[in-house]
Amino acid sequence: MKQKDSLNIAIDRLWISLLEQAMSLLVSVNKLQKTMGSKLLFDGLSFGVEERERLGLLGPNGAGKSTLLRILAGEETPDEGEVFHRKGMKWVFVRQEEVFESSLSIKETAIKRLLKTGMDSMEAEIQASIFLSIAGFEDLDQQVSQLSGGWRKRLSLGIAFAQEPDLFILDEPTNHMDWDGILWLESWLKSYKKSFILVSHDRVFLDKLCNKTMEINRLYRDGYLSFNCGYKKFLIEKEKYAKAQMGLQDSMSNKARREVDWLRAGVKARTTKSQSRMKEAHQLLDNLAAVKSRNRSSQAKVRLEIEAGGKRSKKFIELKKVSVAYDDNCLIKDLDLIMGPKQTLGLLGHNGSGKTSLLKVLTGAASNYTGELFKAEDLKIIYFDQKRADLPQEINLIDYLGDGSDYTVFKGQSIHVASYASRFLFSSDKMKLKISQLSGGEQARLLIAKLLLQPGDVLMLDEPTNDLDIDSIEILEESLSLFEGLIIIVSHDRYFLSQLCGRYLALSGQGDWQIYSDLDQWLKRTKNAVSDVESETVPQKKEKKSKTKLSYKEKRQAETIEEDVALAEKALADAQSVFEQPDVYLDRESTEKAMAQVTDLQKKLDELYAIWESILSKT
Repeated sequence: MKQKDSLNIAIDRLWISLLEQAMSLLVSVNKLQKTMGSKLLFDGLSFGVEERERLGLLGPNGAGKSTLLRILAGEETPDEGEVFHRKGMKWVFVRQEEVFESSLSIKETAIKRLLKTGMDSMEAEIQASIFLSIAGFEDLDQQVSQLSGGWRKRLSLGIAFAQEPDLFILDEPTNHMDWDGILWLESWLKSYKKSFILVSHDRVFLDKLCNKTMEINRLYRDGYLSFNCGYKKFLIEKEKYAKAQMGLQDSMSNKARREVDWLRAGVKARTTKSQSRMKEAHQLLDNLAAVKSRNRSSQAKVRLEIEAGGKRSKKFIELKKVSVAYDDNCLIKDLDLIMGPKQTLGLLGHNGSGKTSLLKVLTGAASNYTGELFKAEDLKIIYFDQKRADLPQEINLIDYLGDGSDYTVFKGQSIHVASYASRFLFSSDKMKLKISQLSGGEQARLLIAKLLLQPGDVLMLDEPTNDLDIDSIEILEESLSLFEGLIIIVSHDRYFLSQLCGRYLALSGQGDWQIYSDLDQWLKRTKNAVSDVESETVPQKKEKKSKTKLSYKEKRQAETIEEDVALAEKALADAQSVFEQPDVYLDRESTEKAMAQVTDLQKKLDELYAIWESILSKT
């Protein structure tokens, strides 16, 4: 009797557990199958999204991430399988690109979209005003047609936030955004208490925001691999999984050898036992082939190689008192800079600050500058244009890479175009496709492949990671780190920049410029500026805080804290000013010593800020 009671209790607990899990599920995906053209994206894909889950969705280009988001949002139907949304659950899908009526103002656009969701006119107007302000808009009467790509994205997000959904579905939300926009969105999502599904190639963004990471790829047995963690820990778990799969392959191979020997022995399948073993042996061989295929494919990487031009000069480019302006608008004033081989410079600044303008001046594509610009003789510059203006859309991949021939010259040797293209993960079925038929990520990879056929001394990369999947970005990082020449990068990918850049040139767009040795130094200043704006625009409830008495040590610190901070700020500014002297970069030992001093002073200043903030919170 007791045994029966225990069994009933166990069953009851199981049902309660299943019920609780079902109640927490917002979306349930069951045996999803989807084909795009002739390519099978998903086959039997099943997973769920729960309350308060912050899911980062990964996958190589062409894996179907955007397609999956559209299916989850109900904008596209699967070939087979079902998607269940919890009854009464509200979701909003923010696409990569949004089409707005150009004749409407920002506020009119938001109200019109909100009315379509079922809001009444008064609620729509109130929500639009609040959340457009949160999104950073000041002039709500401005025409949508006047907005840049980044501000159009903010408009999409503002409208989405105003609906206050249970689930956000976000497809590359930071695309086209400037630094302020990225940091603002990161701050907003960090404080958001409900769920979201996020596709992004910004690894810092993913790691800071997501509590679950899932990579979709048909190479995995279930069509995906997921762990309840952020991006960095996901990589560790993925590596463990890969090792376990290799161990599984070894184990299955050993067993398969024994079964093959048994089959070759010609054992007659007369008994039921023998027939069963033969069936299991053939199944084992099929399973082993599948595991080997998955392991082999998972180790495939984009193999990028960059040929340096062989320039031996220690000084490639020098700028003396260079100013860049458009009409009366001075973007950069009196810039002094020396750049040479084995250096990587990151260009920082908000949209319109002059980053692309400076690149064009350095390449010779623009002449709207004053001052002196020196370049080493016969300097070979390779320029990657973020707008991909150099890509002809109506020719096929093989004609583009081979200039009409089946062969091209790479690193001084003739190589078949198909072989060269395979280094960039272009399969044979892609060779005859028109460039217009390739995805955005594939076009980005193709342009890089074409540019890298040229030997160069200087690589100038304007947003090279746009549309690339994370695997491609990581290989690009590895290849660039081995380049012997000079690299200048414009990017909003923090991880990409921090992996490569030894120093940064930050432009204000109003003439001022500053050299930084660390990306975080500049980001802290930018974040502080964003925080000041947010404190003015975000409606906040005032809470009464109980005051805590200062300790004796804190009272002593309070007497001098303002003066201590001022002295620390001056010391840091003086140390950073060393980097404004071009000659400091010619001596590696001096550069490293100066960087170490700046790092120490920044750390001391941060500690003083923390003390000051603690004192202020108690007074």
